[in-house]
Amino acid sequence: MNTKKLWLLIGALIIISTILLIFLFRVPLQFLFIAFLQGFTEWLPISSSGQVMVISTNFFGITPENAFSLAIWLHLGTAIAVLLKFRGDYFRIIKTIIQKGSNVEESDIKKRNWIIFATIGTGITALPLYFIFKLIFLDAFTAIQGDLITLFISGLLILTGIIIIKTRKISGNLNIRNISRNKIRKDSSLSGLVQGFSVLPGISRSGVTVSAILIEKYEQNDALRLSFLMSVPVVIGSIIVDILFGEGSIFGTLDLITIIITTLVSFLIGYLTIELLLRIAKKINFGYFCVLYGVIAYLIIIPFIIFL
Repeated sequence: MNTKKLWLLIGALIIISTILLIFLFRVPLQFLFIAFLQGFTEWLPISSSGQVMVISTNFFGITPENAFSLAIWLHLGTAIAVLLKFRGDYFRIIKTIIQKGSNVEESDIKKRNWIIFATIGTGITALPLYFIFKLIFLDAFTAIQGDLITLFISGLLILTGIIIIKTRKISGNLNIRNISRNKIRKDSSLSGLVQGFSVLPGISRSGVTVSAILIEKYEQNDALRLSFLMSVPVVIGSIIVDILFGEGSIFGTLDLITIIITTLVSFLIGYLTIELLLRIAKKINFGYFCVLYGVIAYLIIIPFIIFL
């Protein structure tokens, strides 16, 4: 059996097992829908966490704290999809840590360094923003909390859309193979700082990081690949932070089997759609969608709040 058929067999077994688990443990449909939404939108320059929070708080009655935590946790599924999709890159990057000398490609060392410095940069901005959002924003409102959070998210979506529109046609000729290690340190750190802002629901991680790397004059294909490679350590770190410091963590309110199954659904949808959605994202300007989505939210919610 060749490698391709083996992977197809493994994929089929995971899908069948997930379906059986869903029926066996009767996972609530709202969590399955949210997991599907996360897996489908993660690869687009639309904030998947923003969509999860809007749907969770406004349609399914999930508390803002739990919705924020759920948005973080569901990224684990799509992060696993990234690991599987770019397993060759990650394998070679790990090889640069274990082995030294002529057996290691220079481009792989540069990718490793990019991920390291980007992760450090992300921590510098993401950690303070996480605690500000959790401790101040989420706890500041009562009766109209859901509507105010939706407006906040919609404002961030508009900002994301404007960034995407402004940078969409920017293109460069730099790639990871033809730049110095010093430039990698600078560019990856800046990209990481930008990525940290995506801890706020409504800011698209892929949208702002790809935009930042494009502004640094990298080729579009490299911008997409680097954006995804630098996402996995951050997802793992954000989950650890949520477990340690998240009083409204979904880990403490949902049963473990529901978390596992929704993570599997997020992974499956994410992996099955990643190639298709990456191609679509290259051709369609989703910045306009983000702006339109945010404006509609303001047009509907503000009159509702005023006249209540």
